[in-house]
Amino acid sequence: MNVTAELYRRVCDVLFDEWDPIGVNGVAPRDEYDSYAWGLIAEIVSGGDETAVSNQLSQIARVSMCLTHINEERDHRVARRLIALVRGS
Repeated sequence: MNVTAELYRRVCDVLFDEWDPIGVNGVAPRDEYDSYAWGLIAEIVSGGDETAVSNQLSQIARVSMCLTHINEERDHRVARRLIALVRGS
């Protein structure tokens, strides 16, 4: 699959607008979560399902952001959105 700059940007937008585990939407620069986009795209392209992508989102929040409260419902919703976005492109 050829990941275009447009697809990458759309994934980044979903992470900032819909995922935003640290609640910085509207305060921080829009690129706050961009560094996670490629790994998530790679997971989806390699066949990762909703659970795998959701787990990856939760892991990012736990390890990279040191969060102890994980919103699993949000992570699953965002995982479904990202999968549809990447596989639908």
